[in-house]
Order: sequence, then structure tokens, then C-alpha cells
Amino acid sequence: MKFLWHFIDLDKQQKQERRRLLDRHALIAQSSILVPLLILQLYFVSRRTWKRVLRKNSDSEEPSSPFLKVERSKRIPRTRKVGVLWTRAKWWAGEPVEVFETRLGRRGELVGAVVWTAWLMFLCVVQTGDDYLHLTKRFGIVGASQLPLQYLLALKAPYSPFQLATHLSHETLNIAHQLLGRTITLLFYLHTIFYLNFFIVKSLLAKRIKDRDVILGLVAIVLFTAKGTTALGRVRRWNYRLFYVLHITSAAALLPVLHWHVHHIRIYVWETAAVYILNATLRHLNTRRYEGTISQVQTTSLLKIEIALPPDSSRVKIASWKPGQHVYLSPPQDYGALRNIFANPFTIASLPEKTGRLAFVARILDGNTLRLATLAQTPLTGSSITLSVEGPYGVPPSVAELLLYDKILIVAGGVGATFAMPVFRSLQMATRKCWRPVKTRFLWTVRDVRETSWAHSQFDDISNATSCHVEIFVTRAGKGGTGVVSSLNDQRKRKVSDSVADHEQLALSTNSADDIELQEREGLLNVATTPPPKTKDSSVCYGRLPLGKIVDETFAGGNIERVAVLICGPAGLSRDLRKEVGRWVPKGREVWWHAEEFGW
Repeated sequence: MKFLWHFIDLDKQQKQERRRLLDRHALIAQSSILVPLLILQLYFVSRRTWKRVLRKNSDSEEPSSPFLKVERSKRIPRTRKVGVLWTRAKWWAGEPVEVFETRLGRRGELVGAVVWTAWLMFLCVVQTGDDYLHLTKRFGIVGASQLPLQYLLALKAPYSPFQLATHLSHETLNIAHQLLGRTITLLFYLHTIFYLNFFIVKSLLAKRIKDRDVILGLVAIVLFTAKGTTALGRVRRWNYRLFYVLHITSAAALLPVLHWHVHHIRIYVWETAAVYILNATLRHLNTRRYEGTISQVQTTSLLKIEIALPPDSSRVKIASWKPGQHVYLSPPQDYGALRNIFANPFTIASLPEKTGRLAFVARILDGNTLRLATLAQTPLTGSSITLSVEGPYGVPPSVAELLLYDKILIVAGGVGATFAMPVFRSLQMATRKCWRPVKTRFLWTVRDVRETSWAHSQFDDISNATSCHVEIFVTRAGKGGTGVVSSLNDQRKRKVSDSVADHEQLALSTNSADDIELQEREGLLNVATTPPPKTKDSSVCYGRLPLGKIVDETFAGGNIERVAVLICGPAGLSRDLRKEVGRWVPKGREVWWHAEEFGW
């Protein structure tokens, strides 16, 4: 088969026309992102209208009789049937795709990435005729036109345009950032390969390899390769801090390299630089210093940080933070201007509006958490210490929307309760004001019952607000974490990966499990014989969390009941729970799923 593109000589007018087409299609590639954003806005409007229709057509109260529930399920309105079909479609799109134990993303995300890549490839080919160099240049300029979009998707700020437009969290948009990065890298690789082939065929390689534009182009492709390689799941799990530092530095180094590579793409480089500077500025403005205390939960490897809200205008702002959000925290004197690189994410484990305090709980591993634990071992323990707090970030589940469901199941694994507990407390307090009863169940699985001691005061708040309590499943008996906290030098020798520390503190939706998940899953298989202790506000039992039985009990109310499921914990626990819940989706049940995973 003959190749469709050839080396052809163009006159001055033809070259100008080629330049016009290059610029035109690069502009189309960049501005076409407005189309899916507009479709998304139409979806939001339609969803709000749909919810009003559902509330209008649904009965005001759920019948208590099983017979009445069966009779009512036989006359499910057409709107509910359409909602069930939509639930099935969302469930299919939310299924993770794994290849060689590496999660590539969810089905819906991958479908979107394939469609967007196909669209960009079409823009690279259309109207190139048989001009080989036109095709080669098109790969480069179309790829460059996507750089501002990729940097915008990585924007970590509460006023991110994409977060405001899509109502998605930074963690969700970060997956799109990764997928788009792979597409851009593919286009740049094609641009490089096609140009090198041209130089070799025309015997120009020895001469052109010494030119500045070619050298800078090769440097750029090396930087993109480094970014893509260090972003792989295995590398992140091996050394998250290495990945993060190289990712940030290469992202900054790419800008001057591409700027001096060719002048035709400088407009896109300037746009990208503006986004980069905006991100750094917003993160700096979103960072405050507060006085707090650091302590260790006795006989465990958990670290607890508390910050009393100051009695000024900033307290009003912080008190409005929502449960489930997170911040980046570090001692500012340790890292100075580089604190954003070395700060760890911590989920807010309290309700600032109610308690007037910010509380954070994390497991002590390596990196920043070990440094904070060292501070807790000094004579300053219990005393005030200055902490740098950046945030809040994240789009947590809306309590008002959750209360529209008939049943809510919340599952937390280990320190995942720092996300789940505040959400559960908010639901319980809001339930008293709800126009109809909402059945909420909260289950918490831990390795050692002592790891729940940080939340005992929150148990009291829950029991005082409602008759509900926390169901705790202890997967291991014995000494638990004794000695782990007191021997910080031993922890340094263990060299536990920074990535595990980061993701045990903040639940992020990502790919495959790592050592922490394996340890959690190993614990879930152990059944202890020690009798459960007696507690006032929580029921405690030893053994594996019976996910199948719990899910069956949750969905036993009838087909008309809508169920919301939230989980925060190891990726393996989330995968097992999703498998159990997935049995009910094909049966016509409406399910809302929200997962915050760590250990990937």
C-alpha cells in the first residue's frame, strides 16, 4: 500500500496557506473543549428539572408494610424507570478497567479519552492533502494547543474554572489530566518520529541535529517521557515524592523549552505559563498559618492534629468548610517556599461549624507524617505549634442530596473514617430536620479497636443527636500498634514509600492496590476470638466485615427504595463492596455510588 503523504516542494503562497491551516486547526482543537462543557451545563439543567419531576410524581412517604411496598413497586412511574436505566448506564461507566494489575481508569473516562483522541487525530489529518510536512507539523501544533487545557485540569485551587464548570473535584479532574497528558505525548511522539524520518530520508539528520530548534524539540520529548514514566502507578507507589518533584519541575522546564523551540506555538506556551502562574498564586493565597497541637493516639501508629479556629473573620470562612474536604498541611519552617511540594493531604475529620476546631488524623509512615510525629515527641507535645494549612479542596457529597435517598450505607476502612465520620455526623444532624425518615447505616472496619479512640468524642455527639451508633468491625486482635509510635528511628529504617503516606491520609480515586491495601485485606481475613469490649455509643465485634450480608440487608426494602452508598478505604475494600452492590443494579435498583480510595 502506497503511503498517502509525500515530500513535496511548496512555493511561498502554498506555505502561507499551510501555515493558515495549521493555525486554524490548532485553534479548533483548543476551542472545541467548549462543546462538551456546554453539553454538561445542559445536563445539569436537565437533572435539576428531572429531580423536580421525580419529587412531584413520588409519594411523600415510604410505606412501612412489605405488602404495600410490593404493590407500590408494581406501579413504578415512567420517570423512575428512566432513572433506573440511567443508573445502569452510570454504573457501567464507573466500572474500573485494569490491565496487568494497573488501573487505567473508569470505563466512562476511557471512552471519553478515546473519543477526544480520535477527534484530535482527525484534526491532525484533515485538509493536509498529500503534504508529509503538513501532517508532521499538524501533530505538533495540535498537541501544543492542548497544553493550556492539561494544565487547567491540574489546577489545584477552589476557583478552578473546570471545577466550577463541571462540579467535579480536583481528584476526579486529575484523572482527565493524566489521560489528556497521554494523548498529548502521543501527538508529540508522532511529530518527532515523522520529523526524524524526514531528516533521515533527506540526509539532513547530521546537519539538523545541531540546530537549536531540533535540540530543544528532543529535550521536550525527553521531558514528556520523564513526566509520563514517573506518573505510572508502579513508580508513584515506589516513591511518590520522586514522582511529584519530577512532575512539577519538568512541567515548569517544558515552558521555556517549547517557547524557544518554534515561534508558531508560543501563544499556547504563554497561555500555559499563565495557568501555571495562576495555580501558584491561588495556592499561595489559599494558604494560611494557624496555631495547632500535634499528638499521637496512644498505643497506635496514628497521628492527631488539632487547630482551634481563631476568633476573627477567618473563623467564619473555615467554619463553612464541608465534611469530606481536605487540606495540605506541613510545618512552614521546615520547607519554606517548597512547602507545597512536601505538604501532605489531610482529610478534615471534624465539623468546624459545630466544634470550632479543625481535626486531622493520619497514619504515621514516612515523609511529612514522620516529621510531624517527631514534633509530637519533642517537649512541645501538647503545646502550640505553627502549621501551614492550604485548602480546602475537594467536592464532598451534598448532605441535602443524600437525604433525598431512602437508605444510606456508609463504609469506612481504617483512617478512611476521617472522611466518612464527618459526613455521617452531618447526615445524622440533618436527619432531625428532614421531612421524612432516612435510614443511615455506618460501618467502620479497623485493625485495632484502639485506632477508633480519636473518634470517641464524635460518638457522643452522634448518640446525643440521634439513636444511631457506629458499627465497628475489628479485624485483628492483639497488641496492635504498641511500640510503633514510640520507635520513630525504626520507622525511618523501614523506608515506607511517601505515596502510601499521602494516600492513606487522603482518599483518592485511582488504580491498583499497594502494600497498605494488602495489609488491610490480610487483616480482613483474620477472625479474632477476643470478646468485644463494651462501649456506650458504638457496637464492636471482631472479624471480617460481612459485605454481602450488609448489602443484602440494605437492599431488602423493595425495588422502589433508592440507595446511596459511600465508601472511603483501601482500594480492595472498595472493589469488594462495589462488586456486592453491583449485583443489585441489574435488578432495577437506583443506586448512587461515591468512593474515596487509598492504597493504589
